[in-house]
Amino acid sequence: MASEPSILPVASPADLLREAAASNPAILAAQARLEATRHTSSQVEAPPDPEVSVAYTNDTLTHFTLGESEFSVLALSWTQEVRASGKRKQAGEVALRSSEAAESEVERVRLEVLSNVKSIYADLLRLDRTAAILEEIRGVLGSLEETARRRYEVGEGIQESVLKAQTEILILEAESTRLAQDRKETEARLNAAVGRSADTPVGPAEIPLRGELPEDTMLLAGEAVAGSPLIGVLEAEVRRSQASAELARLEEKPDYIWSASYQYRGDLEPMVMGMFGVRLPFYKARKQAQAVAQAESELTAARQDLASLEIQTQSAVRELSARVRRAERLLSLYSQGILPQAATTLESARSSYSVGRIGFLDLLSDLKALLEARKDEASLEAERTQALAALEPLVGRQLLEAPEGGDAAGGSHASLR
Repeated sequence: MASEPSILPVASPADLLREAAASNPAILAAQARLEATRHTSSQVEAPPDPEVSVAYTNDTLTHFTLGESEFSVLALSWTQEVRASGKRKQAGEVALRSSEAAESEVERVRLEVLSNVKSIYADLLRLDRTAAILEEIRGVLGSLEETARRRYEVGEGIQESVLKAQTEILILEAESTRLAQDRKETEARLNAAVGRSADTPVGPAEIPLRGELPEDTMLLAGEAVAGSPLIGVLEAEVRRSQASAELARLEEKPDYIWSASYQYRGDLEPMVMGMFGVRLPFYKARKQAQAVAQAESELTAARQDLASLEIQTQSAVRELSARVRRAERLLSLYSQGILPQAATTLESARSSYSVGRIGFLDLLSDLKALLEARKDEASLEAERTQALAALEPLVGRQLLEAPEGGDAAGGSHASLR
């Protein structure tokens, strides 16, 4: 006996989000870059490596004269560069600010990845709910077709009603086929966002994400400016540019060099030598001064980028908030008015059709109206969820919760039966 096909477990948004946080390559890459920046500070604050050298001086080309000539020596030298006061500490400050930017970048990437997972999951939920609605109406149309056929056979109906019902069933099957293909594409996008193979099967989506938009949109926009990880990245970049500009100014100071040498002369008395030097900024106008000008320009650019992003973030928060409010108002209209009214109208039409008071096309029109209303409701729920998900990276916190399980309902879903 052939084995029954395995049934995939319901897709859990909480599990998907945990898996994405642990496995998404973009998050792992950002974490690795952060770890890399933490190894920079000790490198730039360490003194320059010393130079050790061995040299031999001979007094003639014909034979070794070490110990015979006072000019022949075997010398061991140690040379050390000394950076001007404050340079190494300031270089460490630049590295610290780079690490702060990397920390904000990790949070930015994490929130964007999780937001993307939530948005794709909302689309998957819409597709599965729409598929369920189509399956339900397919059953209703089958029942209506049978009724129309019986009435036609006994002379109480017309063949057009039967043909029209069959046409609508075929149209539904075509739409179901398109939905199935859309689901495969959405599965692939979801798997990529989570960080797993694109062909990993995904079970049915039945658990809606829950969340509410704060009432004060202005306060939310201000919260975004204060808490957005992307803004945090640019704020850290401004601080890094400030530290880099200060380091460039310190580079105008000269560095120092000292060295010591022990010179062995065989049977003659050894000699020692000491040296102190200064690395002069001889080409200051072409090098150090240009570096200062470059760092100051980069600082100005970073500040302007930050100002631009703050404006864009506030605008995006208001736009997405308006999208959420619009979807909520429309959902309220659908759940409280449109769907109940369409369901009541359909029920009344079925009663009237059963006694011959209206034609089959009128009944079919009411059925299609309810179908479209339910599909619109599912789309609006997805739109609301996706707008809230898109807000999360902007405000720097979670607005949608992913339940571990529970009620799969997400709207009124007036029955077609």
